[in-house]
Amino acid sequence: MYAGFILIGVFFGLALAVTVGLFYVLGLDGSFRANLEATARELCDRVTGRRRYVPGVTGERRQDVDPRVRSLQEELRLANRLLEQARSGQQGDAEQARRAVEENATLRQDLAARDGRIGELEAQLQAATGRQEALREQLAERAEQLARSQRDVRDLQTELDVLQSGVSVVNQ
Repeated sequence: MYAGFILIGVFFGLALAVTVGLFYVLGLDGSFRANLEATARELCDRVTGRRRYVPGVTGERRQDVDPRVRSLQEELRLANRLLEQARSGQQGDAEQARRAVEENATLRQDLAARDGRIGELEAQLQAATGRQEALREQLAERAEQLARSQRDVRDLQTELDVLQSGVSVVNQ
């Protein structure tokens, strides 16, 4: 008999728990079926120990997230992080390219100035080469004249010596 009272008490407790659970499910926003399934999943997870229910700070019910959704969210976070890294890398590359273009323009200006200076120096070199050739020709002519003059001086010296010896013979 006591066993019967205990059994009736257990059934009454179960009925009361189910009724309170249904009122809880009905109190949630959304459709009854979705809330019932979410509550059943949460209860099953709590009983099996897979996931513990932790109420939010505001007291609202936490929405359990499907593992696929969580993995997709993580992939999205990873993709966003990679995108941000790529953007910062692209901005760095763009800045580096801009500096390289500026440096290239500066180097081209320097090169153009040096090419102009090289052209001036080549023109001066050609002018100097022409003057040098003229001076060499003039030097060659003067050397030729000097050689002729030296030969003439030797010839005159020889004639003078001959004349002096002839005068000395005549004077004696």
